Amino acid sequence: MEGLELVFDGRRITLTNKRINKLDEFVFKVSSLIEKYTEYVIVSGYVSILFGRSRGTEDIDFVISSLSLEEFRKLYEDFLNSGFEFINSDDPVELFEMLIENQAVRACEVGTIFPNAEIKLPKDRFHLEALKQRIETMINDRRIFISPIELQIAYKLYLGSEKDIEDAIFLYELFRDHISHEKLQYWKTQLGVEGFEL
Repeated sequence: MEGLELVFDGRRITLTNKRINKLDEFVFKVSSLIEKYTEYVIVSGYVSILFGRSRGTEDIDFVISSLSLEEFRKLYEDFLNSGFEFINSDDPVELFEMLIENQAVRACEVGTIFPNAEIKLPKDRFHLEALKQRIETMINDRRIFISPIELQIAYKLYLGSEKDIEDAIFLYELFRDHISHEKLQYWKTQLGVEGFEL
């Protein structure tokens, strides 16, 4: 990450001089397809990896706003025409029903399984807030939307695995001078992890 420059003004993050890897390219492709049809926010592990945390991941979590079956059919066809396939099913109606039932649908590039995009509708108010308060993130000249850093840190503490806690600590150390500590404490309290000191 040498030479990487990061600027965060509270609503927008700008990363310059980032070396783009295959995982980033995958995220850019999926994001550009989804945003034609609905809003999205990236949550979970990739947020830490994006900013330099050295670990692997097999899936990228996309929380999307609701869309109609017709819109989903178009999204489905666009994915297929762009070299992707869906792991769960090749029937768009079945995939749409899975989404409605709060299950994730997974998409990967043809001929691969990993990485894959785990696409889901909001399952709780924290996902809804992540969508509502998503942070525009410019990576060199590419744009994606990620979860608010304060919520991301608190949610990772809530998930509680060693990997998740390390993600939370990494983000906190990186953004501690830029985030709202009041918002962080609020989300920690809402998620029942207010006693966890970073």
